[in-house]
Amino acid sequence: MKAVIAHRDGTPRVVSLPEPALVPHNVLIRVTHCAVLLPHERVVLDTVADRLGKDEEGVPLGMMCSGILDGVGEQVSGLKEGLRVAAFGSPYVYHAGVLSVPARLVVELPKKVNHEEGAFAGLGAMAIHAFRASGTALGETLLVFGAGMLGLLVAQVARAAGVTPILVDESDHRLAKARNVGIAHAVLEEREALVREVDKLTRGLGADAAMVTPDANAAAGHWAVMMLRTKGRLVMQGGAGERLPARALEEKELALTAVHSGGPGHGDPGYESGRTPYPRAEVRWTVHDNMLVFLDLLAERKVQVSPLVSDRMPLERADRLYEKIRQAPHTVLGAMLTQ
Repeated sequence: MKAVIAHRDGTPRVVSLPEPALVPHNVLIRVTHCAVLLPHERVVLDTVADRLGKDEEGVPLGMMCSGILDGVGEQVSGLKEGLRVAAFGSPYVYHAGVLSVPARLVVELPKKVNHEEGAFAGLGAMAIHAFRASGTALGETLLVFGAGMLGLLVAQVARAAGVTPILVDESDHRLAKARNVGIAHAVLEEREALVREVDKLTRGLGADAAMVTPDANAAAGHWAVMMLRTKGRLVMQGGAGERLPARALEEKELALTAVHSGGPGHGDPGYESGRTPYPRAEVRWTVHDNMLVFLDLLAERKVQVSPLVSDRMPLERADRLYEKIRQAPHTVLGAMLTQ
């Protein structure tokens, strides 16, 4: 089968790999769509040489896809061949034709959600997990720095939950896309405009919470701290941001949280393999649950993805897509590789 790897020299390459085997806790997916996770995949390409062993030539790229179930392991229940599904999580999911994925990282697509939308279920889970970490509730205000795909999804999730999102970015192009999907408060990262918008929406109190996504620039953490109210909440997503103003953090008594996954269970081999169940009374929202919630929001049209997909390319031409991402990153939001 064809797959996309990050080669040792920092370039994406389409290579031939053997199809994976079906094991008891996994399902086989014949992939139709692979969503590109940005800026993560760009970082992988830039740093791949540091990730490889002496005899390794590259690592698979990607961690989100949708497709058709082609096989079901003997210890899997609730899924059957022929279902339309989405999957999320490395090292099981990457840009390829056929994948063997633990059932706990796979969800069935609702009838009203197409394969292209469903391929972003993993990123949707990350958006929902980050939103939950913000602790915002009905009537509160959430500042979101970085209008990449993740920030755009967080803003839409917040709106669906009755929270007022303010999306901040340095790109007019990205902010225009945000307005196209109904994010009314999309603001350039400029002091006067930002202060004016936050004061207007919070009656001068400051935002209740702020989130810095990986698409934000290095100054976003500083702006987030300045715009938050006393005892507000700051979420740093995916290792985003630079050094924060420690004195202002202390003076405002801000709560700081770092998140990087799609929810509890993501990255836990015991959970993903099915060997370690999470008691529902103790862990309400796993990565699997968050994927399901996101797909429900898509089905109900409370969140939109398709208008944000700026680039579509056959998997065989993946190098062209990544070249565009390298040359003009601010013009690429949702990117899709198709079979």
